[in-house]
Amino acid sequence: MKYVYLLLLTTLTFSLVQAAPIDEVRAAGKSWMEGISKGDPDYMVSLYDEHAILHGTVSPVVREGHKLIREYFAALTSPPTMNFVEPQHIRIFGDVAVNTGNYETTIGNNPPVKLRYSFVYHKVGGKWLIVDHHSSRMPEPN
Repeated sequence: MKYVYLLLLTTLTFSLVQAAPIDEVRAAGKSWMEGISKGDPDYMVSLYDEHAILHGTVSPVVREGHKLIREYFAALTSPPTMNFVEPQHIRIFGDVAVNTGNYETTIGNNPPVKLRYSFVYHKVGGKWLIVDHHSSRMPEPN
């Protein structure tokens, strides 16, 4: 019986240790969602690593580094409202995390648009920073 308790305690401890990074990455995604609706390009850039790459939804230009990423967010004429569509598929690989899935955006009174995304994060100084971000419009069903 002693071994059963030890096994249960070990399993519970491992689950708690694994849950924390997933929650941190989920919070980083939430910060991005809240930030994009603020329309503050400097805030958005603060969520990205200095060498990050952005494949944005509304631009054919691949943006590498803070200067070009800021330019992308500064060009958004009206801040969109965005929400993740669950589930988010978050995977942790040490100090790197990947979050993929879908989100929905609304700009002004226009109908919502469904998008898909991939965020790759790197944990730097205790903060999950985006190092690669791809967003594209969801293809129409056949």
